[in-house]
Amino acid sequence: MCFMANLSAFAGGFVTNTNQNVAFLRNPAQDAAISVGAAYSNPAGVGFLDRRVHFALNWQLATQTREITANYAPLAFAQANQSATRWYEGKSFAPVIPSFDVAWRFDDRFFASAHFGIIGGGGKADFASSIGSIESQIAIIPAILNKLAGAPVCLYSADLNIVGEQYVYAGQINIGYRVNDHLSVSAGLRANYVYNHYTADIKSIKISGLENFPQLQPSMQQIGAMLQDRELNCSQSGWGWTPVISVDYKTGSFNFAARYEFNTKVRLTNKTGIGQDAGMPQYVDGLSDIASDIPALLTLGAQWAVIPTVRVSLGFHNFFDKQASFYNSATGQNDRQDGIEHNTREYLLGVEYDVLKKLTLSVGGQLTRFGWGDDYAFIYDQSFNVNSFSLGVGLNYRINDKISIDAAFFKTFYDRVDKQMADYNRTGDSTYTKLQSALGQSAAYLGITKEALSIPGSDSLYRTNTVFGLGLNYSF
Repeated sequence: MCFMANLSAFAGGFVTNTNQNVAFLRNPAQDAAISVGAAYSNPAGVGFLDRRVHFALNWQLATQTREITANYAPLAFAQANQSATRWYEGKSFAPVIPSFDVAWRFDDRFFASAHFGIIGGGGKADFASSIGSIESQIAIIPAILNKLAGAPVCLYSADLNIVGEQYVYAGQINIGYRVNDHLSVSAGLRANYVYNHYTADIKSIKISGLENFPQLQPSMQQIGAMLQDRELNCSQSGWGWTPVISVDYKTGSFNFAARYEFNTKVRLTNKTGIGQDAGMPQYVDGLSDIASDIPALLTLGAQWAVIPTVRVSLGFHNFFDKQASFYNSATGQNDRQDGIEHNTREYLLGVEYDVLKKLTLSVGGQLTRFGWGDDYAFIYDQSFNVNSFSLGVGLNYRINDKISIDAAFFKTFYDRVDKQMADYNRTGDSTYTKLQSALGQSAAYLGITKEALSIPGSDSLYRTNTVFGLGLNYSF
């Protein structure tokens, strides 16, 4: 039993937000853009900016929901809602997601840039009525008792609430060299600080009719322990360092760029209040070596000025998820990546049109395809991203030759994933382990076997995401 609310990917791979400036929101294909926002998306492109200092301050507001429809037979023993199907919703509202860029071209050859922002997560997910993998741990208890009784005589009730937060704060510095009028290169280093905070209340668990089973006295103590109130209050934190290299080649009306971010090894350590790990081994105080890597990323971009007032941009992202390491609460090992079939890939297209001397309109899209495979082994209700298409629209208004403003709206449309499980979220396996230790050899005699407790079920997973942004750009 575990809880890890993944808030990542407002736009981007599994644990990466690529929407680091408002220019991205109005046109996601920024991989070959030559602008102050290139401090993040195309550091080598800074070499082709004017010989000035350029600043950009960006503000984004994001709303997300995660919707989970669970289908698991024991859920029908809930006193308040006697149905095997349950709907859960997690809401996330991030009113302020800031980022800051600065680009400085010293002379004809040398330049530098810096970026500060939240490259992963950025909000709080609140599941007011829990999630299926948590409630199933309670629902299976009356399911076992009803099977032993030969009739449905027990129901359950509980008060459940779960909240998760996840942030990856980052600061990046790049140094570059413009080789000639066509070629520019850059190298940089990004510091990443990962902070997660999880809280949960699992209280007032009651099983009606439990008093009718005195013959199961050896197991009553263990079942009683499973009914005790539990609380979770755990913070996780860790650092990681990301080398970044990029190259930009400009010729005529075309610009081409590539960027590579190396895999970032991140190991988190738990800081948990006394008695506040909810009996979950992965949240025990002091536990370290919890893998939460930021996968390596390769971006390719191209921009074509069709005419002086119209530009078309293309982009491609490959996140090397399979080469990164992620903690797996089911095994207690850093092997969750073994469930990935192929790396995450993104395809981007954008168009910008200078309708007036001071006004540019933009529109663009991003297609994201994850490599979870047909069994979706990597994702579960506590943490999931699904295939999506994002659309961004917006404008840039130049007040004068020093100041401009970006405004944008960005919407992501997600696929729905249906994950079938022979043992719903491993509920039967974990419950059998607990009861078998109490019942010993009599477990099989009573019909309490791992096979009997492995009750199939499914989760239908869906998300929504909307982002608004405003940006201020200043050059001097």
